[in-house]
Amino acid sequence: MCAAQELARIDGELIYYMAKSTPTKTKAEKEEPDGPSSNDMFTSLLSQHSENLYNDVVPLHRFISTGSLIMDGYIKIRSGSVVRLLGKGSELGKTSESLVLASNYMSVMPKSKTLYVKAEARLSQEMRERSGLTYFESIKDIDKWTYGTIFVLDCNTFESVANIVETQIKQMHDRGEYLCVIIDSLDGLILKKDLQVKGIDGNQMVAGVPKLTKLLFRRLALPIVHYDTLMIITSQYSTDIKIDPYAPVAPRQGTASGGSAVMHQADYVIQYSQRIKSDDILEKPEEKPDYLKNKTVGVWSKPEILKSASDTTGVKLPIPIKKGRKGCAIWVEKEVVDMAVGGCAGGKGFELYKKSGSWFSLNQDHPMVREAKEDGIELKDKVQGLNALYEYVENDRAVFEWLYAKFRKLVVSE
Repeated sequence: MCAAQELARIDGELIYYMAKSTPTKTKAEKEEPDGPSSNDMFTSLLSQHSENLYNDVVPLHRFISTGSLIMDGYIKIRSGSVVRLLGKGSELGKTSESLVLASNYMSVMPKSKTLYVKAEARLSQEMRERSGLTYFESIKDIDKWTYGTIFVLDCNTFESVANIVETQIKQMHDRGEYLCVIIDSLDGLILKKDLQVKGIDGNQMVAGVPKLTKLLFRRLALPIVHYDTLMIITSQYSTDIKIDPYAPVAPRQGTASGGSAVMHQADYVIQYSQRIKSDDILEKPEEKPDYLKNKTVGVWSKPEILKSASDTTGVKLPIPIKKGRKGCAIWVEKEVVDMAVGGCAGGKGFELYKKSGSWFSLNQDHPMVREAKEDGIELKDKVQGLNALYEYVENDRAVFEWLYAKFRKLVVSE
C-alpha cells in the first residue's frame, strides 16, 4: 500500500470515528421550545422584585479629593464609598479630614448636602470656623440647610441615627439630591435599650452596637453605592482583652472598635498615629523650637492606609498640616514645593528646582520650564532657602495653581 493510500485509510477511519463519537441531536433538541424564552421569564421574575433591585440605578462614582495631593496619588475615594477614619489617640485629624472630604464631596456632587451625626458631643466652634463650612443645628433651621451646607444631628441613639440616615439617603435620591454622612463617632452610639436601663451598672447588651452595625450595613450597602452617598465613620482606639496571652488573635484592620461589619463594608480604612515633638514643622527646621525665635508653623500628620481599593494597603504617608489655616488645613503648597524640589513625602519628585547650598535654582533643562513660558507663567530663577521657596509658591497663586495642576495630572489618575 502506497503512502497516499495509507493516509486516505487513516483519514477515513478518523472521519468515521469522529462521526461515531459526535452525539446526534434529538428532534426535541433541534426545535426551539414553545413559549417565552428563559430570558423573558427571568425579566418577568425580576419585575416581581423590582422594588428591591438596584441594577438600573447607575451611580456617578465621582472622584472625591482627600485635600492632599500626595494622598490622592495613593487612594481614589469616590462617591458611593464608605471611609473609615481611625485614630490612636485624640486630636490627630480624624474630624478635620472628615470635614475636608465632606466639603470636596459637596463641591463635585450636584445638589448635595452633609449630615453630621454628633454622637460624641464634640464639634467645637473653633473646629467649625477652621473648616470654613456653614453649619445648622437647630431643628427650626432645617429650611436653611441648603446645598453645600452641614446639618448637625445631636443624637447618639443607634436606632434613631440608623433610621434617619437610611430614610434621608432614599428621600434625597428620589429628589435627585446627594448626601454625605459623617458619624463622629461610632463609639459614641448607644442602643435605645441600654439608654433606658436605670443606672450605669444595669444589664446592658454585650456587643450591641457592633451587632446593629452589621444589620445597618446590610440595609445600607447597596443604597450607599447606587445613590452615590459618601459615608464617613470615625472610630476610637481600642484593644482586645485577652485572658490567654497565647490565644490566636482575630485579624483586624486597625485598632479601633465598632465590630467587623464596618471593617468589611469600608472601601478605605485610614489610621492616624499619635504625633510626637519631632513631627512639628518649624520655621527653621535645623534649629531647636522656640516660641518666639523659631515658631511651629505646621505639623506632620501620619495617616496609614489600612484598606484600599488599589494596591496601596500598608503605605504610610506623612501629610503636612498648616497651623492657623481656615478651610482645608492640609499644606498642599508645601506638597507642591516638595514635589518640585524632589524631596516630598511618598518619594515623588520632579526636580524642577535643584538645590545648591542654601539656594534653589530653576532647572532650565526641565520641560516644565518651557511649558510655563508657553502658558504665560514666570517661574523664579533662584530662591534662597526652602522656606523662601514655600513662601514664594504660596503667595504667587498663579504659580501655585499652575504647578498644582501640572503635578496633579502627573500624580493623580482620576
